[in-house]
Amino acid sequence: MKSVIGKLVVAAVVATLALLGSTAAAENGVTNDTVLIGAYGPVTGPAAFIGLGGRDGAELALSEINAAGGVNGRKLKMIFEDDAFSPAKALASVKKLVEQDNVFMVLGLSGSNPTVGTLDYLRDAKIPTYVAIASAPQVTHPFSHYLFRGASTESARYGEVYAEFLTQYLKVKKIAILSGADENAKNEADNVERMLDKWYKMKILTRAEFKVGDKDFTPQILKVKQADPDIILAIGQTPEVSIIIKQIRDLGLKQPIFGGAAAVDNSIIINAGPAAEGYMGGWLTPLYLDSTEPPMTKYMQAYNKMFPNAPKGRPNLYDIMGYTEVYVIAEGMRRAGPDLTREKFVSALETLKDYQGSGVASPRTFTNWHHVGNLNQQIMVVKNQKWVPVAWQAKHESEILSSMKKQ
Repeated sequence: MKSVIGKLVVAAVVATLALLGSTAAAENGVTNDTVLIGAYGPVTGPAAFIGLGGRDGAELALSEINAAGGVNGRKLKMIFEDDAFSPAKALASVKKLVEQDNVFMVLGLSGSNPTVGTLDYLRDAKIPTYVAIASAPQVTHPFSHYLFRGASTESARYGEVYAEFLTQYLKVKKIAILSGADENAKNEADNVERMLDKWYKMKILTRAEFKVGDKDFTPQILKVKQADPDIILAIGQTPEVSIIIKQIRDLGLKQPIFGGAAAVDNSIIINAGPAAEGYMGGWLTPLYLDSTEPPMTKYMQAYNKMFPNAPKGRPNLYDIMGYTEVYVIAEGMRRAGPDLTREKFVSALETLKDYQGSGVASPRTFTNWHHVGNLNQQIMVVKNQKWVPVAWQAKHESEILSSMKKQ
């Protein structure tokens, strides 16, 4: 009897130790049934349209993925935190998601300013982080094993594409820039200026900055008017750029206007009206929202069903970004297998090549040295109050790839 009891005690101890060991080894945010994703972005304040779009787009993708059975038998859940477009609040949000909510990974659905404020913490904590929107170079430079950039390409690539389009396609000689003072717009404009000088020995005539939330851009526009450029670059978010376009025309300037990636949006046409005619900018996917191609019509039908009372101007660019990148994340988890760990997830993402899971995204490619997933951009122009693609593609290869190879 003592022998039997002893064996039972030993067996119980072994089982308990095994259970404790497996519990200790389990990843935060992963259960047998769910994977918990932490996300953040602005849903209050002047940049709320970014976070609201990113959040809703992500929720739509999650609902579709879960309805189809989830990933390796697990449903994906998301906790979303409002950063109010503040670096301090973004960092606090991320710390809460990691330390209190114990999320598996972090999805960045905010602009560059707030995102940059979270990077050191996430890098040091070794939390897989997928940035869908921010184009700040700090996301992927210096290279980090745990940081990935998705829909929004790096600001250096914007500079490459815009500089080539302006000089080789439009053949302009004199360029003026109006740019936001926020991280995203500033980086984009800086890189356009740098690439124009580096590749084409062209100097900007003049440059003036504005802030997120500004309503009157008369001083900046008059400065540009005095320089008499061939084209005006207005790089910023849609609320400000919409007003800038209208005020440029109201002040009598007739030059073409080219905007950054954040301001190719139906709200530009809605808010600027006829003044938006001829306005150009770079769009981050092959298809625009009103495309009749099956992937986009399927997306729009699903969006309108889930959000039947969406405000005018939605879905927007950020809805698309949140939507497409959740599909990329889900594919990384699928490839990581049923025994999901953070390291396996990172390694699995690095196997993606020309992946277009949602059908409306440009291809996503990562390697174990290259975490900038998208290097493509489609130039669009407003014609008859609709966005129309320009039949042009950049020929200059991205210098991002070669620079990252050397790291």
